[in-house]
Amino acid sequence: MSRPQPLMSVYNFTSAQEPVILSKGTVEVSLDGTVYRGTADLLLPLIPSPRLIFHASLQGGEISPLVFAFKETTESSFSFSGLGIEGFCGARKVGENFENWELDWHPKFEPLVLCDMQSKNSVSAIFHLFNFPDFNGGQYQDAAPAGCAQLILTSEEWTFSLQALPDGATREAWKRIKAEGVCCLTHMVKLERNDGKPFSGKDAGEQCHLLDNFLAFVKGGWCTAVCGVGLAGNGEKTWTTFASPRTSNPPYSWFTPFKASQAERLFPMFANRWQQSDEWRECLQTVIYWYTQANTSGRSLSIDTAIILAQVALERLAHQYIVVDRKMVSGKGFDDLWASDRLRMLFSLCGIPSEITHAVPDISKKNDGFSNSSKWLDGPHAIADIRNSLVHPVSKKDVRGCYVDAWKLSLWYLELSVLALCGYGGTYTNRLTATYTSDSESVPWGQKA
Repeated sequence: MSRPQPLMSVYNFTSAQEPVILSKGTVEVSLDGTVYRGTADLLLPLIPSPRLIFHASLQGGEISPLVFAFKETTESSFSFSGLGIEGFCGARKVGENFENWELDWHPKFEPLVLCDMQSKNSVSAIFHLFNFPDFNGGQYQDAAPAGCAQLILTSEEWTFSLQALPDGATREAWKRIKAEGVCCLTHMVKLERNDGKPFSGKDAGEQCHLLDNFLAFVKGGWCTAVCGVGLAGNGEKTWTTFASPRTSNPPYSWFTPFKASQAERLFPMFANRWQQSDEWRECLQTVIYWYTQANTSGRSLSIDTAIILAQVALERLAHQYIVVDRKMVSGKGFDDLWASDRLRMLFSLCGIPSEITHAVPDISKKNDGFSNSSKWLDGPHAIADIRNSLVHPVSKKDVRGCYVDAWKLSLWYLELSVLALCGYGGTYTNRLTATYTSDSESVPWGQKA
């Protein structure tokens, strides 16, 4: 049986040094009532940071070149191929021999949609993924293109196929990412309906939003699929969207890159929670946002903020599950609980152990030194107390040596809580005990039916 062909990039992202041209079109620019017309390229520079920019070459306008280049603009508008683009004017300069003028326009919103997404149907869509971990061990690797690691993420109605780039390009991209801290294309994504029916660009955008949040939880940092292209059955493009990739490179996550089947197993469960209700969708979006913000370098200057954000995320999950979902207590009753009791209730329902162990040595050692009346009862008590010492100016305990442990423990609780509430029962990387990113163990609550 022959292997399928690998998914190929629609745009030339091979060089991070030069901006990538995504689209070309005609433009009309108005600056303080003076109208200029010409052509523009929609560019995606990846260095120093990814951002969309229209670079326009203009003619016309009854104004001197020097005034064009240096006059401050109070009113401006920009139209690309007849479509108004909200944004602001950037760099302006006069071309050689004063024959043409150049202008950069920065879009206010992303993704940019330059066509009718609702009426244009496709049978598949291709997206570009930047800085996603170099994984292997997927369940469907036998059906992947030769030399390309593959993840198949399937929900009730949709399937995403994530493929590494051919010819070792993903590995080479990660060498650059680690050495230079740049943003590089690492994978391609294909979206299809399970029943093979066509879908609109709007439908694809909604599914891509789900995927972005899922991949952020998998990676532990932002990782968005961008620059989507809808494809008809004959391979013709039906719609396009444009956006700059949003990436971060966190130190840890629960995901074991060498056991990619973890993500494949979690995805349908995550999608079910996401689609369960508007409240759950909003909760997961919020929690994953705070999670990615908190999952920074453990000894950075922002560790105090990371501790606070991680526990805000935990309390948000606890409220959604205990008050909204299970209706075990009222909203007022939940608010009246101590923070540690809210977390303790959540962890008990999820099957997450709460005792303090030597996996958090600074917290364990500090607790041993406290008097019996001051000791922390368990992990929820410890992280809530340490968080309170950061939020409130007066604290009876000196817990400054426990910040790294509190950060790790809070994120460990957060990762396990999301996994448990999705119904996941497989393996994961334990950030408290793992020596290498390849280490994995079963979740504490064991296998679920």
